[in-house]
Amino acid sequence: MSYTSDHGRRVFALEVGGLIYRYHSGGGTSGLSSTIATGINYTDIEGIVSVSAFGASIDPSGGIGQYEPITVTLGINKKAALSDPGVIFGRCGARSVSTKAKITSNVDRDDQSINVDTDLSSLSYPRLLHMGAETIRINQASASILLCPSGRGAGNTPKQNHSIDLEGVKVPEITTEITTFRGRRAQLYMAQKYPDGSLSSWAAVCNGFIESTPAIEQGDTVSLSLVPMVALIDQVSADKGLNQTKLLEGFHYFGDDAGNTLEYGMKLELSTADQMELRIDQATAQTANTLTIIKTTNILIEDFDESLPTGLDSNGEAYTAISHPRYPRLGLNTGSGTPCFPTSITTTTNNGIQVYQCLLDSSPSGAATSVQINLSWLAAVETRTEIKQHTISGLKQWPNVINDTLESDGPSSTQGASGGLLKWRIDEQNQIIASKLSDSDKPSKLTLWTRKDALRSVLDDEFDLAQYWDGSFPSPVLDNHLRVWYPIDLGEGEEQTTFAEDRSQGVVLDVVVSATQPNSAHQLRDLARAYYQHREDRLLVESSLGLPTSATVGQRFDIVVSYYDRRSQSIKEQVFKATHQTTATFNGADVGYYIHLNRYFAQQNRSFADWSDGERALITRGGRFDGERPGVALLKLLMSGGGEGVNSSEYDVFATGCNLDSSHIDIDSFLSIDSASPFTVSGQFLGVGADVRAMVDDLLKLLGACMLMKRNDQGQSLITLIPLGGERSADTAVTIAEGDWLADPPPHWDSYEDIVTQVKYEYDFDPVDNTYRSEVIFNNQEAISRYGGERSQITLSLPGVSSDQFGRGAGDVYAEFLPTSQRIFNVLSNPLRVWRGSIGTGQSALLDLGSYVKASSPHLRGYSDTYGVTDGIGFLRSIRQELMGEGCDLELLTTGLSPVAWNATATVATIPSSTTVTVNQNDYSGASVDDSSFFSAGDIVDYLPLGDHDNGITGLVIQSISGSTITFTANHGISAANGTLEPTTYANASTDHRSDAYLANASNVININVEAQEFS
Repeated sequence: MSYTSDHGRRVFALEVGGLIYRYHSGGGTSGLSSTIATGINYTDIEGIVSVSAFGASIDPSGGIGQYEPITVTLGINKKAALSDPGVIFGRCGARSVSTKAKITSNVDRDDQSINVDTDLSSLSYPRLLHMGAETIRINQASASILLCPSGRGAGNTPKQNHSIDLEGVKVPEITTEITTFRGRRAQLYMAQKYPDGSLSSWAAVCNGFIESTPAIEQGDTVSLSLVPMVALIDQVSADKGLNQTKLLEGFHYFGDDAGNTLEYGMKLELSTADQMELRIDQATAQTANTLTIIKTTNILIEDFDESLPTGLDSNGEAYTAISHPRYPRLGLNTGSGTPCFPTSITTTTNNGIQVYQCLLDSSPSGAATSVQINLSWLAAVETRTEIKQHTISGLKQWPNVINDTLESDGPSSTQGASGGLLKWRIDEQNQIIASKLSDSDKPSKLTLWTRKDALRSVLDDEFDLAQYWDGSFPSPVLDNHLRVWYPIDLGEGEEQTTFAEDRSQGVVLDVVVSATQPNSAHQLRDLARAYYQHREDRLLVESSLGLPTSATVGQRFDIVVSYYDRRSQSIKEQVFKATHQTTATFNGADVGYYIHLNRYFAQQNRSFADWSDGERALITRGGRFDGERPGVALLKLLMSGGGEGVNSSEYDVFATGCNLDSSHIDIDSFLSIDSASPFTVSGQFLGVGADVRAMVDDLLKLLGACMLMKRNDQGQSLITLIPLGGERSADTAVTIAEGDWLADPPPHWDSYEDIVTQVKYEYDFDPVDNTYRSEVIFNNQEAISRYGGERSQITLSLPGVSSDQFGRGAGDVYAEFLPTSQRIFNVLSNPLRVWRGSIGTGQSALLDLGSYVKASSPHLRGYSDTYGVTDGIGFLRSIRQELMGEGCDLELLTTGLSPVAWNATATVATIPSSTTVTVNQNDYSGASVDDSSFFSAGDIVDYLPLGDHDNGITGLVIQSISGSTITFTANHGISAANGTLEPTTYANASTDHRSDAYLANASNVININVEAQEFS
């Protein structure tokens, strides 16, 4: 008798992750492991009072199974010892009394020692201590160090990172007792107790975790609510501690080639055109070397400097079309007229009139002659925008570096190359304060801008004349990525010229200082407290993300940034690729960390900042797929927990995930789904607040698969991926004969209706804008017409599917999504037959959600018009199984289809003799199944040489099979290995092989009158 019997006493055992006490219902725990960790035994306690029913259901189109919690009730003995459930599960977190110590440094998942602030060496060792949801086997302790070689993640608990957060405010504690049970892993086992007191083998009823704080019922019992491990998908979020940080406020790093130049412009603000016209003194004889101008303004003395570059070389030849903006180059009659080049300008009085006395350099080619000057009435000086650029380098205090740079490198007078018309700074209220540097009688204007194109639009034809002068040579306005612009939000004001309301398109701000006031102010909308500007090579953050301290070729880490987007006034996310991290040091002190970025992958990233009106940006080690097969992608999601390969060197690659090791997952079931999927998965899959369940659910529907808990041959309950539509007799888990159904109520049939006539696919997800850029809709027009025009739509949102994989043409999209649409329509465009009934709990013990069942009953009906079903195959859509009581309610869906699987195949490895070959056992099946098991004595097979199928050896008859050796009834004639053994033609194949896939001809016929099969 086994646990599948309906005629025994079912007993239960509950193991809670890391808890040394194991509770059972009275049958003991014989057959379960006696140790919770090396050298530490369980203490078994009778305490289970009741176990609620097990219930689960699944959407026929695929997705993640929905499981009802199982409630395990334990009795409380108020006079019992510390092992009593009331004592154990009545603890209230960190407030509970327990011997404890705080860690003094961060603890990574693979660390084998823990630094603490309390001497725990007086405790006995080895022993279990607890931190977070992890239990750790401590081998020995000293005054401040706990040693745990091979002791991490003891007692079915996950290995976790533990870090000191909030600048030391939140420090993890390591305790002698478990004080928090919500989220702690647990396993509930079931067995049959024989009349002699012995037990059958155990089967896992629930392999999962405690979903809520234990509930105390009137002080007499305590109830634990268990949900299966697959529900961890709902809890996937950005990891804490070592894998979460924020921008370091008060500092910013300025690199060599991005965002490292403070750039602005200044210009004389005239009321008319961009030139000042001055009358030539007609009462004075002019020469080629002297020019007298009537003084109507003082700008030539106050704001111009005749020692600045004229734009001419030593030979008097022009090397640039313009002179320095503050060089007083005079044009006859107009600013662009015949030029005069002053070498000195003084003021004097001539006939009682104040005049400028200008000494001219007449040697340059094209300079004004005395004749030209004497024939002219006006001399005009042009006013152009002078660009100032100050390079900032290294780690600086932000935003102090703005004023520090302007103070040290900015203009302090109107004279010299480093001079300018005005100076400016930002005060404590985030106001720009601009001040004139001369006593001239004309206003000066400070110009700031966000984007180069915005300035170009405002200056128009004058844009090319706005240049920065470094010595004698001018250079144009810098490209956007070189300038410091993003953290300074210019906002709106009366002095502002707006190119567009959207800062990303550009804003130009003019702050005008009049001649009669000492300075002018403009209120910035904001000044970022910390920021990252597009194309910078690093993020400056507060704390470590646990990355390597040096880069490795080909190794990149996903960094998810959740930031406040001011344009949309919402939280958005983007992903950076990081290579490593280093320590940021300022004046000899460590202040934060640099997260070094791979800038090749950062072209599509955006600037972000901590603004005063929004939440601080949250930076985490997230997850991003890059052309992964769906099964592999799901395995990485399930097994990742830090990215260090702790759970699996192949699949534990992200900082976030379910943090499961391979003992909880049927890995082969995930890999097998890849061979049938045309899709790959790329893009971001999670970060802060990501709806991972929705993403996985839609991906599974795309694949036609379900993610469920399924027991293996050893009774372990594992997360398993199963394909839909496999209504094959060979794949059934249980056969329910006519007499197996419970009589009250009798089995009955019904119709299941979840009609789908339209499928909408959303793909090409943009994580920055949080939108899908592409969509396509498939209609089942036949069904729409049949239902009177009703369009019943399901939407599959696929953030990991990109048109880069298959193309953007209509034909490409059609070919990619047609198979999925056809499968969904095939299943859901018509009502489905549903069978409902109850069987004994024992017989149902082998059933899992998603299992296929072979059922017979005269009370049931298939798709024909007659009653009675014999050996009908149904998919277990929902189950409610009484565990301590009796009976199991089933709901089976049958599609009426008879799909076939890929036929048997085995690769010949060696040829020991003329009648025998050996085959590889796992080329076409999982590790638990041998390829040779799909063949049997009497089968007729063909041998197809590798790369030469046209010259196969046909009609070989198998005499016997022993392990990997296949013996034939006659000389097989095989001379070269590595070919494959496959079933022969349909007409000559065995009955078993005919039930699997064969290719049909162009007329959809396999063998004379055998129609084409449907493959699943």
